[in-house]
Amino acid sequence: MRIYVTGATGFLGSWVVAKALAEGFDVIAPRRSDHASLCIPSSLQPLWINKDLEGLSSSDLQGVDAVIHMASAGVSPKKATPRELAHVNVELTLHLASQACEAGVRSFVVAGTCYEYGLSSNHYEFIPVDACLRPVNVYGASKAAAFHMLYSLALRDALPLVYCRIFTAFGEGQSILNFWPSLRAAALTGRDFEMSSGMQIRDFLPVERVAEQLLSACNRVDASNQPKVINIGSGVPKTLKQFAEEQWQSFNAPGKLIFGAKPSRPDDLPRIVADMTGPSNG
Repeated sequence: MRIYVTGATGFLGSWVVAKALAEGFDVIAPRRSDHASLCIPSSLQPLWINKDLEGLSSSDLQGVDAVIHMASAGVSPKKATPRELAHVNVELTLHLASQACEAGVRSFVVAGTCYEYGLSSNHYEFIPVDACLRPVNVYGASKAAAFHMLYSLALRDALPLVYCRIFTAFGEGQSILNFWPSLRAAALTGRDFEMSSGMQIRDFLPVERVAEQLLSACNRVDASNQPKVINIGSGVPKTLKQFAEEQWQSFNAPGKLIFGAKPSRPDDLPRIVADMTGPSNG
């Protein structure tokens, strides 16, 4: 299978590319400079194309079986203005979708986020894919806006859309400013680690499993071309405190976890856990 992967130099994208290459996929990946590369070690490399999404045309996707779109603005811990979010996450995503449709790709896989659900997570123990999207930050809002437009485009033009809402991924290659890498760095250097109370309930998933599910999404199980929406999570609720304690122990950290030393973010949701039992996750 030949796949075209955007966002290949990012955390999730690097894992998807590395796993795809290891499994024998032909992988094409656009990048903005000759110096950009995967953020994790890999003996194999994709066919790099020095081109940004704005310059992409359907001819670039000829012979491609599936597109996995992970390029996105505003992914934590990076910041982006509302204008940047609208341009990259909505406009360029729709541009890529239209070119993929014109090129006749068999599967168009998009990496969304669980934070599109936002306040709806307060009404579900396990949130299903058909829950109302009520994001509480502009990043989640931009992804939700892109989803609604992609879904309509898929219905109109028979775009073979698989939209994947990813829950709390963690692992090698993640920015040191994110929770798991900063916790690991403290553990391995013998420092104490200050964090919030840790009472937030999340759905944690190793990045390797996220990559597996994104690649699996390239193989649609139906020929209807009806848009499909899936959650990518574990379906296992766990407090941030529990997660921190488990990871801290796995690193044999000599320091201490200091709970309540930092405030929770104003837009922090109390609970968001994937429903992995619904038909769209089959």
